[in-house]
Amino acid sequence: MEEKQPSLQLVKDIQKKHLESFSFNNISVLLKQPISLEIEDIINKIVINNFGGYCFEHNKLIHDVLQSLGFNVRILVARVVNNQDIDTPRTHRITLLEQDGDKYIVDVGFGAMCPKTPIKIDILNDSNQGYRIIKNNGNEFQLELSTQKGYFTLYKFNLENYTQADCIMGNFYSSNHPNAVFVNNFVIALKLEDITLSLRNNSYHKISENHTEIINVTNPMQLYSIINDDFSISITEEQSSKLFGITKKLLENL
Repeated sequence: MEEKQPSLQLVKDIQKKHLESFSFNNISVLLKQPISLEIEDIINKIVINNFGGYCFEHNKLIHDVLQSLGFNVRILVARVVNNQDIDTPRTHRITLLEQDGDKYIVDVGFGAMCPKTPIKIDILNDSNQGYRIIKNNGNEFQLELSTQKGYFTLYKFNLENYTQADCIMGNFYSSNHPNAVFVNNFVIALKLEDITLSLRNNSYHKISENHTEIINVTNPMQLYSIINDDFSISITEEQSSKLFGITKKLLENL
C-alpha cells in the first residue's frame, strides 16, 4: 500500500498552533544569555520552558518538526527590509516547503507581522491571507503584507541553497552586532486566535481586528506583570527590572 503523503492542512494547523503557543522575543539577546541552535536546546527553551525565542530558534524548530513528519522542506535565509530600500544582511531564517508541485514559505519567527499560514510562492496571486509574494527588479522574491496604505514589504529572499552554517552566522550577527535590530530594541509578540499581543520597547499593543489598545509601560513591575501574565514567560523581578533599564537606555540613545 502506498504511504499517504502528509497534507498541507497539517502544516497550517501546526503553524497556527505554534504561533498561538510560543512567543517571539529577544529576551535572551538583551540579557546576554547564550542562544543555542541545537534542536535539543531549542525544544527545552521554547517547548518545555515556554521562554520563546526568535527566528533562528522558532524556524529551526518548525523545519525539523515538518521534516520529521515527512514534508519536503529546506532552509532559506532572508533580508529583512521593513518597506525600506536598504542593504541589509541575511538575518531571517524561514522554511521553504514543496508540496504537490507548489512552493510555500512557512514562517513562525517574524513576530507580530508573521503570517499564520503557509504563503504560496505564486507571483500571479495578488492576495494570500493578507500577504503576497512578488518578484522585484533584483530578481528576488519579497513577502509583502497588505495594509490600509498599500502593500508593505517585510523581507526579500531567493531560493538558493542555505545550510545551518548560514544560520549560525546570521544568529551571531543578530544577537551580537551593535547595529542589529535585536541588540537595539526589546520585542515580544504572541499571535492568539483573535488578538495579537505585541510589546516593542515601552509600547504594548493589543491588536484585534477592529481595535488596537496601546499601553505605555512605565515601570519594571508593570513590565513584569505583562511578561509573566500576558505572555506566560517566567522571568524574575530582577530580570524584569534589568530589561526595563536596558530598554530605557536604548530609547534614550535613539
